[in-house]
Amino acid sequence: MSTVWNKRLLKLGIIAPISLNVVATVDALTRPEFNPVRHWISHQSLGERGWLGTWNLLLSGTLIIVFAIVLRLTIHSGKGAVWGSIFMGTFGLGLLIAALFPIDPGLDWPPGIPASRSVSGQIHDIGGTMVFGSLIAVCLAMSSKFKESPDWKRWRIYSILSAVAVFASFVLCSVFVALDFSNVMPSAPSGLFERISMAAGCLWIVLLTLRLLDNK
Repeated sequence: MSTVWNKRLLKLGIIAPISLNVVATVDALTRPEFNPVRHWISHQSLGERGWLGTWNLLLSGTLIIVFAIVLRLTIHSGKGAVWGSIFMGTFGLGLLIAALFPIDPGLDWPPGIPASRSVSGQIHDIGGTMVFGSLIAVCLAMSSKFKESPDWKRWRIYSILSAVAVFASFVLCSVFVALDFSNVMPSAPSGLFERISMAAGCLWIVLLTLRLLDNK
């Protein structure tokens, strides 16, 4: 691949994460009865504008997979680089799975539809776990790669902190949704912490891409 095309495709590491979060946020804030503090990004694949949520995940996942390939071509050496590219790819794959197998109705969304469980929802849960697990893993994998270069020392620390932020926010999301479903804490802010977890991981990807582009 030519240097010009490599640099152009590398910019997908900026475009995809930003568009994923911006579209999800704007859509969530403009949907009647939708509560982004309680409801998840995945819930936006349900309801009248469900097509937008589905396409947001589908397109973002596809672009992230392409970015993962370009990332591997950009950072050539080291096990951290190999595993980092793989986990970036599984992040994109998780988004595709989440798009193709919608989440089950729940947390009073869509309005008037009772909560239910289905095979599609169970597969969606696997995709969701892949998404956040991969974000954690790619940060940790790349942190080991950054250890090899003094110029990337601060990035190693930032990568570890990002992994902790994604993990902690996802755990809080899981705790709050359990409290919500059990009626111990109705309307708990599980959606807010899911969005924080996603934003923390995506911010890391964007800043990493900017650093890589600056080095070219």
